[in-house]
Amino acid sequence: MTDGGGEDPRTGLARAADDRPLTARGVLDAVGGPLGIVESVLPPLVFVVYYQVVAIAQAPAPVERPALIPIVAAPLVLSAVFAAYRLIRRQKPGGAISGAALVAVSAVLVLVTGDANTNFLPGFFINGAYGLAFLVSVLIRRPLVGVVTGLLTSDTGWGSDPRRRRAASWLSLLWVALFAIRLAVEVPLYLAGDRVVELGIARIVLGLPLYSIVLVVTVLVVQALRRRPEGPVAAPAA
Repeated sequence: MTDGGGEDPRTGLARAADDRPLTARGVLDAVGGPLGIVESVLPPLVFVVYYQVVAIAQAPAPVERPALIPIVAAPLVLSAVFAAYRLIRRQKPGGAISGAALVAVSAVLVLVTGDANTNFLPGFFINGAYGLAFLVSVLIRRPLVGVVTGLLTSDTGWGSDPRRRRAASWLSLLWVALFAIRLAVEVPLYLAGDRVVELGIARIVLGLPLYSIVLVVTVLVVQALRRRPEGPVAAPAA
């Protein structure tokens, strides 16, 4: 999806470095547009629905490894189709390709272990890695929100402005909270065993919807700080 100027809109955290007002269309573009939403939601939804249909049909017997093959193949094929579509349309395929790679790794884990729960295992490591990266950036006083937006806008002044640096730290901690919430909900379900449907629902609900909220807050705060004229910080009233 492109904007009126014909260029690909910035998505994800990069949208915070864009000066355009965050309209409803802007929010849609920031999360990848309609196609990006479908890419994010449809593969895990197909996996969960397909698994549930097979599990009901085979109950009370467990879903064995041979029956898992089409269950993991369906979302993998969908992800590959999305990536191919973006390549054909000469759109940025990075998100689609990384999504397809994640689905492929998950599929391999499921087939190797014979346990459908392992489909969600790679996501735990990804969320943990991102959360740790944001947390460490705050601890070393180089919050990622400030670093990323500063690099994208060639603005190195955020680090010397206490107000902007403090805002970047709180926003980075907000991203830490996002990844922590996902892990706090999903890991116990995984450890409980045989919670494929519950894990799938949690992955979808805590995926794009929660991500969109955190992204919108980040973009609005960063844009507001960038529009505010720089100047000395007023001393607090006595």
